[in-house]
Amino acid sequence: MMRYKVEPLTKDEVARYINHHMELAGANHTIFNETAIQSIASLSRGWPRLINKIATHSLLAGFQARKELIDEEVVRLAAVEVGI
Repeated sequence: MMRYKVEPLTKDEVARYINHHMELAGANHTIFNETAIQSIASLSRGWPRLINKIATHSLLAGFQARKELIDEEVVRLAAVEVGI
């Protein structure tokens, strides 16, 4: 039997993680500003599943609000929607 222990990501790793996923999705410009990424890192405590959940809801909230750039305000609204 194999066991894995995943540690939470650091703030720098969260930024790289989010930006990497945005690139994989085809983004060719910045989607989340620095304060948004810091907020996601803080709210998720570095756990990838929570990072994904908050970021996805932030993208949806930003689209609904017609934001060109996801900021800390959008992330906080998304976090409330997620229940964090």
